[in-house]
Amino acid sequence: MSLYHYFRPAQRSVFGDLMRDMALMERQFAPVCRISPSESSEIVNNDQKFAINLNVSQFKPEDLKINLDGRTLSIQGEQELKTDHGYSKKSFSRVILLPEDVDVGAVASNLSEDGKLSIEAPKKEAVQGRSIPIQQAIVEEKSAE
Repeated sequence: MSLYHYFRPAQRSVFGDLMRDMALMERQFAPVCRISPSESSEIVNNDQKFAINLNVSQFKPEDLKINLDGRTLSIQGEQELKTDHGYSKKSFSRVILLPEDVDVGAVASNLSEDGKLSIEAPKKEAVQGRSIPIQQAIVEEKSAE
């Protein structure tokens, strides 16, 4: 029986040290890195409409961009602030694939005075089912001559 298992030297894991350091950095910088759209967004997807609501009160209307490419909706905000003492920049980006039953031609957005961005699109009307008649193939008989 070996006493090595009981008295082996402490081994430090480089990976363990890295994970501990990353967790420490995350706790220190998390309050600085938070931007309101990630914390206060709401998505509604029901039978009548698809809607997304974001709190973008930290951004001016000219700092926001909304693009629609096919069914891909992109929402971006970027703000730069330069002062005599420094420079700061904050930004956010959301990319959302709209459901297939959304009328992409009717997507509309609205920015309220208190900084709530609302993007809505109605759903397409469901295609009504119909009965399809079955046609029979006509078989011609060859006449004997």
